[in-house]
Amino acid sequence: MRGVGATVLIAATAACLPRGTPPAGRQLITDRGASLAALVPPNGDGLLRILVMRPGATTDSADLSVVTLDADNQRSPERLLISDIDPVSSVNCPGGVAPCSFDDSGRVQVFKKSGGPIWVDAVTGEIFDVPPVDPRPTGQPYFTSDATQTSGTFHDGRGGTMPIQLAPPDYSGPAFPPFTVSGSDFYYVDPQHNLIDIPPSDVPEQVATGVTYYNFWTTSDGPLLVLTRRTADGTGSQSSIGDPRLGMETVLPFDAYGASLSPNGRWVLGRPDNQQNQYTFFDRSSGAQSTVTLGDPSSYVQWRPGTSEAWVTSVSTSDNSPTVWVLNPDAPAVSVPGARMSGLATVGAGGAFTADGKYWFSTTSSIDSLTAVIGVGTADDPTGPRYDLNPPGTNVYQSWYLPDGRFLTTNWPSDTSRADANLLDPRTGEARTLGRRGVVAGVGQTRFMGMFHVYQSRGDLVAGGFDSADSTVLAPEFTVRAFAEPQGADLLAPGTRIVYQFQARAASPYDGIWVTECP
Repeated sequence: MRGVGATVLIAATAACLPRGTPPAGRQLITDRGASLAALVPPNGDGLLRILVMRPGATTDSADLSVVTLDADNQRSPERLLISDIDPVSSVNCPGGVAPCSFDDSGRVQVFKKSGGPIWVDAVTGEIFDVPPVDPRPTGQPYFTSDATQTSGTFHDGRGGTMPIQLAPPDYSGPAFPPFTVSGSDFYYVDPQHNLIDIPPSDVPEQVATGVTYYNFWTTSDGPLLVLTRRTADGTGSQSSIGDPRLGMETVLPFDAYGASLSPNGRWVLGRPDNQQNQYTFFDRSSGAQSTVTLGDPSSYVQWRPGTSEAWVTSVSTSDNSPTVWVLNPDAPAVSVPGARMSGLATVGAGGAFTADGKYWFSTTSSIDSLTAVIGVGTADDPTGPRYDLNPPGTNVYQSWYLPDGRFLTTNWPSDTSRADANLLDPRTGEARTLGRRGVVAGVGQTRFMGMFHVYQSRGDLVAGGFDSADSTVLAPEFTVRAFAEPQGADLLAPGTRIVYQFQARAASPYDGIWVTECP
């Protein structure tokens, strides 16, 4: 009977082990209770530092420690950094992706259960208080206003102060700040609506009178001052652009409020008489003008990077159908019926365009739709084919514009932690799914990694190339979190170390923290 009992015990123990092969690489910590918190940014000493959280003295606290690996993956003894921290708020890594909440010195922010936030240096073990947030830049001028918002004190950044009276806010006109800092100069509008500049010399200079609006536009040659002033007879207003303090000022043929500057700083685009369906290009150097009239009112302007093309979306007043218009001062307007521009938060892109201006994003989905299909097309041919970045019924969660011109996106119908990773070539429409029901945890120049087939916050740790037919499963089923060692320009070059946490649903000798290499 003793032999039968032993057989049952062995079978029960085996049933707790994960199915299939063991995880790849070397097990650094064998402990189901150890959690992988983050990888510390490199400091040049060639060591890889791994932050580990362990259960604290109470159920709602944790201890933070560090383990160091050398180039041969030989680990140091685990060293406690700090106890009694909040395990939820500390070492915040949005989406589980590095670099987490580190400062420029490589210190990590944690939250003590019995106090506020503090910085911990994972190299030295030193602990620093987090100073109160002070929006005032060191050595720069700033302004502190009183409760009425019409007066206050100017601080020149060198210890000097000056009382300031501001113009009362005019809620019937365009919104603009009553004071601002541009470079090392402090500007404000006084009660008589004069725009005053206080340069580093602290000697106030009157820039303009009768000011009803002002703003600064950034260019490669420095900031431009945009002004709107009342005319001498008080019956109208006039806008200009330039630097009137230096005697360089150009009158604009439209109101500056709502106008915008082309990326090369040559063209100003505005609406004459504030018409919602009409735009005028104004050449700052020659004064040349060209006006475009659309059939319907349009939304705000988006300049295509590196060009003089202004793209807008108009909406029909009869049936609410959208149209994208491409406006150019030297060519007829181009329309794309049925589409509206769509912003996409993408690594390597911003707004409705990629950062290089090659591609643009749009959607034909209804503005009331809970999910929008985002299409990408070549900006040089706006009426040409556009390919979907996500299937119908899903949203784009993450997206990367890859160095080879393709897009990697994760698309989810209901849960961002169980999204499909898809690769799309916007030149041909060729698409391929890299992983299903998971998250992408790292993207390099030619490779990616992520956890897929996620169930109860665990999944297959997968790494591979964008062009390989099959990716490598480094750890099956039970990977909780993974980080690639942050070094160089390519996060996932072949041989890059990957540190991950493995935790089976039942206790297993494989539970703990592992290190392996990107294939």
